[in-house]
Amino acid sequence: MKGHIYESHSLSSEELREAELLWLYHIQRKHYKEVHQSIVDKKPNNLARQFDIFIDESGLLRCGGRLEHATFSEAARHPILLPRKEKLTHLLIDSVHRQLLHTGVSQTLSELRHRFWIPKGRATVSTVLKSCQICKRVDCRPYKLPPMASLPKSRVSESIPFSNVGLDYLGPLYVKEGNNSKKIWVCLFTCLTTRAVHLEVVSDMTAGAFLLCLRRFIATRGTPKEIISDNAKQFKLSSDTIKLIWGNMLQEDDVQCYVSGQDIKWTFIVELAPWMGGFYERLVGIVKQALRKSLGRKLLIMDQMNTVIKEVESVINRRPLVYVGEDIKSSIALTPCHFLSLNPKTGIPELDYDTKDPEFKPYESTAEKLLQIWKKGEQLLNRFWVLWRDEYLLSLRERSQNKIKSSRIQSHETPSVGDVVIVKDNLPRGQWKLGKVIKLHTSRDGQIRSAQLKVSNGQILRRPLNLLYPIEISGSDTMLQNSVNHDKIVTNDAREERPKRRAAEKAKELLRRI
Repeated sequence: MKGHIYESHSLSSEELREAELLWLYHIQRKHYKEVHQSIVDKKPNNLARQFDIFIDESGLLRCGGRLEHATFSEAARHPILLPRKEKLTHLLIDSVHRQLLHTGVSQTLSELRHRFWIPKGRATVSTVLKSCQICKRVDCRPYKLPPMASLPKSRVSESIPFSNVGLDYLGPLYVKEGNNSKKIWVCLFTCLTTRAVHLEVVSDMTAGAFLLCLRRFIATRGTPKEIISDNAKQFKLSSDTIKLIWGNMLQEDDVQCYVSGQDIKWTFIVELAPWMGGFYERLVGIVKQALRKSLGRKLLIMDQMNTVIKEVESVINRRPLVYVGEDIKSSIALTPCHFLSLNPKTGIPELDYDTKDPEFKPYESTAEKLLQIWKKGEQLLNRFWVLWRDEYLLSLRERSQNKIKSSRIQSHETPSVGDVVIVKDNLPRGQWKLGKVIKLHTSRDGQIRSAQLKVSNGQILRRPLNLLYPIEISGSDTMLQNSVNHDKIVTNDAREERPKRRAAEKAKELLRRI
């Protein structure tokens, strides 16, 4: 080729064929030099005998076989022998794989064997196809989530009602205002320990309206120690998709300043991981079901809606927390209302007085009687906590599910910092964003369930592992480089520790004398 003058800038088919023959001849002499020499010298060789190898008119090694009379082409009857660990072999496999529109291992190997024969061909083709970036992006599977962790201490420890609460919004609901209708939302507070709920009506989704709602809750139920909430930026409703900047509203400076001043710890769950807030999501569903069945398509005024919301709150707080048996002698059914009020009755109260005694005063009480009533209330409350611990808490073991529902096929890779992933979204898979893992978050039990990643536009996201699909694993390149470095070190050490021959020492001594 050197010194040849080309008339065109593009390569012809003959030139490409000639270049391919030269490369094939080069790699065969590089890897199968002994086989070629044994055939020329007519000496036995195991590989030559196994594949019935011979040398064609171009000087290439070809495999024989028993398909001499088959109606195949010459290349299919006698394919060219290729080494499995050569870069050119991998390039040829990748070329056939792309020509067949990224088909699987079997079809790629079948097409490849029309011209070439690779020892351990299926394993080699499978290795090359695993490095195809297009196939990785389409076929990769999400990380595997570890089993569910134990319930947090605030969920299984006795505490004052609403000292640890979960927070979520539901809605919108519509109320009548003049001749028009107006949207309102309901803010739900739930106690982690007693499973009681507190509902507040919110006029809009601004930070100011939420701050007033939070102040009303604190004035009614007391200041909580911790608030757990969702930080999703939008909620999907049944008929419309209304964008609610929920996370931004809760993270406003006014809200966080007020929370810090009240010594409240605010915890946000991982984005797009609603199962981490399941303790309040379940109650949101119960409230929606009660409103849907009681209101139907009715349009109420604001006062009527406030009344219905409080009645729904009262009814939900009177739901049984434990299984209600058929035995008439069984203990009372424990409800959240038992921890909030010693008078579980709802509705209009009735006065109990003696009509025959004109001097009877129904509200007159002595200090001893008030103390007796207070002690009785404390005894009842202690009894309720015993039932809560012996019946409700132990019944939580009956929930046998310990894994999050996810896809059947998952990645076997372990997440690590530096992994390149695609982030699952409510879009076609081809439009999912690429991201790089920059931090892994460890749970209380030491397991990794979420990661912080940086996408192409510079935005920092936090996602659960089952929404991250790994494409490139940082550890593979690092391990490969470490192994190469280790081999270099071993080789250098071996060279340094190699003993010197006596003949070499004598030769050096003679050269010095000369």
